[in-house]
Amino acid sequence: MQALYTSPYLQRKNRNPDRVIGTCEWFMDHHDFHNWRNNTASSMLWVSANPGCGKSVLAKYLVDELKSTEQRTTCYFFFKDDFEDQRSAKGALSCILHQLFFQRERLFSAEIVKRFKSYKAPPANSYYELWELWDILTMATQEKNAGEIICILDAFDECVDQERQDLAKVLREFYGPNGDSKKSVNLKFLITSRPYDTIRRNLIRPFDSRACPIIHLKGDGDAEVEKISGEINLYIKDRVSLIRADFGLTRKEEEILLQGLGAIHNQTYLWVYLTLEWIETEISNKISEAEIRNAISTLPRTVDEAYDKILAKSTDMKKTKTLLHIVVAAERPLTLAEMDLALAIRRRHKTYEELALRPSDRVRKYIRDLCGLFISITDDKIYLLHQTAKEFLVPKDSLDNPEYSLVRREGFFREDDRNDFTWKFSLIPYVSHRILCKICIWHLLFTKFETRPSADPLADYLCDNLFLEYSAKNWATHFRKSNIAEHAILRKLQQLCSVTSDRCPAWFEMHWADIHTDLPLHFTTLMIASYFGLEMIVSLQIESDNVEIDSVDGSYHRTALSFASENGFDSVVRLLIKGPKFYGKKALKKAVRLSYTKGADVNAIDKYNRTALFYAAWNGHVSIVKRLLKAGARVDMMDTIGGTPISYALCYGQEDIATELMRGAQPDSVDEIRRKLLLSAVKHDHDPVIKRLLDSGADPGATDDEGVSLVVWAINQGKTNILKLLIEKGADANKGDFDGTTPLTSAVCHRLTNVIKFLIEKGADVNKGDYDGKTALVLAIIHRATDVIKLLIKKGADVNKGDYKGFTPLILAITQKLMNVIKILIEKGADVNKGNHKGDTPLMFAAGHGLTDVIELLIEKGADVNMGDRDGEPALVSAMRYHDHARRSDMVEMLLKGGSRVDYTFTVSNIHTYALQLIVFDS
Repeated sequence: MQALYTSPYLQRKNRNPDRVIGTCEWFMDHHDFHNWRNNTASSMLWVSANPGCGKSVLAKYLVDELKSTEQRTTCYFFFKDDFEDQRSAKGALSCILHQLFFQRERLFSAEIVKRFKSYKAPPANSYYELWELWDILTMATQEKNAGEIICILDAFDECVDQERQDLAKVLREFYGPNGDSKKSVNLKFLITSRPYDTIRRNLIRPFDSRACPIIHLKGDGDAEVEKISGEINLYIKDRVSLIRADFGLTRKEEEILLQGLGAIHNQTYLWVYLTLEWIETEISNKISEAEIRNAISTLPRTVDEAYDKILAKSTDMKKTKTLLHIVVAAERPLTLAEMDLALAIRRRHKTYEELALRPSDRVRKYIRDLCGLFISITDDKIYLLHQTAKEFLVPKDSLDNPEYSLVRREGFFREDDRNDFTWKFSLIPYVSHRILCKICIWHLLFTKFETRPSADPLADYLCDNLFLEYSAKNWATHFRKSNIAEHAILRKLQQLCSVTSDRCPAWFEMHWADIHTDLPLHFTTLMIASYFGLEMIVSLQIESDNVEIDSVDGSYHRTALSFASENGFDSVVRLLIKGPKFYGKKALKKAVRLSYTKGADVNAIDKYNRTALFYAAWNGHVSIVKRLLKAGARVDMMDTIGGTPISYALCYGQEDIATELMRGAQPDSVDEIRRKLLLSAVKHDHDPVIKRLLDSGADPGATDDEGVSLVVWAINQGKTNILKLLIEKGADANKGDFDGTTPLTSAVCHRLTNVIKFLIEKGADVNKGDYDGKTALVLAIIHRATDVIKLLIKKGADVNKGDYKGFTPLILAITQKLMNVIKILIEKGADVNKGNHKGDTPLMFAAGHGLTDVIELLIEKGADVNMGDRDGEPALVSAMRYHDHARRSDMVEMLLKGGSRVDYTFTVSNIHTYALQLIVFDS
């Protein structure tokens, strides 16, 4: 039973306000609700509404109205985006079962206990699988005297996507026309959500709306709309009467307020609440009929405008913005004390005493002064007032949203903000996570955490150290989402992850204990970085001289690759499989490719005989499964209990992965013998044997034991005859090997012009990149192969397609100082303003390399001299940083003549003043 109590569901329900008497009545009278409530068979009802229309208030009222009786058991779950445990469908079913068995102990039968025992118990802070929970729920409904079971799910749209789809599929199948099990029981679901098409499609089969009627809270006809409007007016009157009592308004002043609010059409409950809160702050210190009329004349017309007006009252916009950054990005709601620490901490702080933390009542008042009622504080925890508040502050897909594409890193306003609100879309997610990441890291670097925790119980240690539970568990998550690349922070991360100091065990034990059981022995720094998906730290570790990439821990015998695969960190898996790079003399020997470096062993087994593929498969990481298979992972491995990657994928409902694994299954023994013979024949240049093997069914696209395809191997060794034989027998001219190197990119690196022409004739894609996104054209530019560059462009190479970091052919040609190639690329349509993923444009690279002739050409061809990078810095700043004074002056003058502005504000202290002084000096 305790494993089912995954969330304090009663407390979460009661966070929602009670209805005003007289509201929700139109819904209670709705014929679809009556049919659902009075039905003696299983049925489902979907209640949809736009934000702020009172869905959660209605759901709370229904839970309280439809109380459990001798014949009826009411269970519920309120999804909410601001709690991790309130976003899970598994958590929802767990809580429903907990309520059901708590209220009806007799339903917790021996058969159900036996069924629970047959399932693998979930780890701490985790859940049973969704299908297991649904199985138990339907078993309980079939128990004798189970009676009517009502399940109310509120805000279904705030459930995580995949779990929402899974639960919707289960419900659709149960309540659909072919759901036989529903006929003998009385299990009812009422679901509220926003009216998203995806939810409708998931819940309701096409042309089968009878299985799940829909009630729209906006009303489906004039009569319903009029009833809803009347109930909102009741709500307005109730709230205004409270204001009259609190502020001592006269009857006339109350009437003015009611008339002003009634003049606004299409009101929602949320709009009324926000507007009246704003009015209260407007008139609180200057109550008069004139002031009320003035407030009415400037009423916000929308929820967004109401939010903006509330935040406009902030006493300190900069601190308000920081606080809101923390609230929207926090993995769980912070307490008042935790927020006080988060706002106070700085890099220089090393002890709690330095922070001068305040009592909770002062923090509460401080937050109210900053944010007004935009923030809700319940049980000393800090929340946004409503889900729409987060949607107001944080742009959806902000990094790809052209409307909000350019943000001053430290400034408040967007350069190209097209809305009329100061605060709308003002919080960019990676900035929010960057703030919280730094807070967590500064905290974990406190002096007292340099040593391991004492012998006291872990729970006591966490209670004695404010914010430690949060920072230990969540700093890595914030780092991954923050796009931080600052060397200072990376050095701090290396300190945190270094197993040679006691600081790492101090926080790692707390993180591990929350998810797993026994702390593993002999964890390496590479394992920790891989476990948390810290790509940059993994890269640094791999390149170090003393790292053993396949070393295993002392408890589970697992490798870094195993942990990264389990946790879904594809980029880390890619690095581990690829292995270290070589530099210096080693690089000269392997100048073109690094195919002979030894990456992680994808078939390394742990104490349970499981490989990385096992963990990727049962956790549903499709991209990692594909990557491991490409790298040679075996699907026929069997663990100590007889499981295989395929069987685990099927057992855990990962059908796509099971299909992928079965598609990539190892060939039978005859095919394996053929493969090995073919490898030997190719590497010993035995053409007749090669041909015979290919004719008898050997795979011409086979790879050797290091993951290098035979086609790529033939190109690397200059075996043109074998290459042509393999291609003619069906080898894919586009198939890459273990690191994504394709036949064409390999030929480009060797400057084999005739091979390049042959491959393109045989269908090679000139724009296919390797795992780093480097296309043939990109590699040709890197290798300064001008003749190959011209050939590829002639054959259709995309002159604007860059690598995965966004380095375009034009940018690379500039860094290589290939003026002729630059001209060719621009002539063939290269975008002179397309930057890399950091926003660095070709003009910035030209300025950074002191290339005055390139700058002149780019400006002539339309380069935007005022375009900024991710931090808002234009090419002028790059030019001013160039080391040669004379050339710097020429570039600055050129950019200024090209229209460059100088009125920029940057994050670096005093850089604006410095820029102006430099320009004047150089002039």
